[in-house]
Amino acid sequence: MTASKFALLATTLLVASPALAADLTYEPAPAPVAVAAPFSWTGFYVGLNAGYGWGDVDTSENSMTTTGPLVGVGPGTFIPAATFLGADSSASADGILGGAQIGYNYQVGTWVFGAEADYQAADLKTSDSFLGSPQGPYYQTSAELQSFGTLRARVGYAIDNVLIYGTGGLAVGQGKAGLTIQGGVPGGFTGPEYSQTDSKTMVGYAIGAGAEWAIAHSNWSVKAEYLYTDFGSKTFDFDFGSAGSASSRGEISASIVRAGLNYRF
Repeated sequence: MTASKFALLATTLLVASPALAADLTYEPAPAPVAVAAPFSWTGFYVGLNAGYGWGDVDTSENSMTTTGPLVGVGPGTFIPAATFLGADSSASADGILGGAQIGYNYQVGTWVFGAEADYQAADLKTSDSFLGSPQGPYYQTSAELQSFGTLRARVGYAIDNVLIYGTGGLAVGQGKAGLTIQGGVPGGFTGPEYSQTDSKTMVGYAIGAGAEWAIAHSNWSVKAEYLYTDFGSKTFDFDFGSAGSASSRGEISASIVRAGLNYRF
């Protein structure tokens, strides 16, 4: 090989080497993408709620014992005092409610198990008025669920930050009944008015279902819930002193819808 050809070959290799080196350069690997940890419902929570309830107040075993004034006739008419039985009845009650809840969840896979307790101030009430006969007396009755609380188990299915659940357990309510009688004589309602109330603690059960959504995967969540509650029955007693007494067995049941806001720790 002549010197001129050798020089040409060397020049060609020197020019081509940087291009070949560039072709063999590897791009750096992309940075790993952070993967968010799976959302977890495990933990304690507290919250507030508000809603609306409607249901029935059923009465049975109604009776009244009197010497006369409570049935619209003069005192001393029935000696000894006579007992009068009343018919069973049913009335609708409704009203607003609000309260607070506290609970704990434990998540296993997509299943969530927990317990929740709540207390509600309520204003579910009903009232009625009627004449005992064309000559009187004039009766006014009332019934009210003043407050209640529940202690329930919850079992749910989690779809990321959405929880769908069923719930059931104990319900304890404070019921109040009232009875007012406008006494008198046949043909008039000018006699004295007798009025009494009685409150009882009632125990029953609550069952229902709901859904909860953790806002933007945060510790705050909102929920919507339906509960059916049955508080059982209790006998309410009304003592009118020397005029006599009355009693009625009342049963309260209610459907409840409510929305709530929770904070999980």
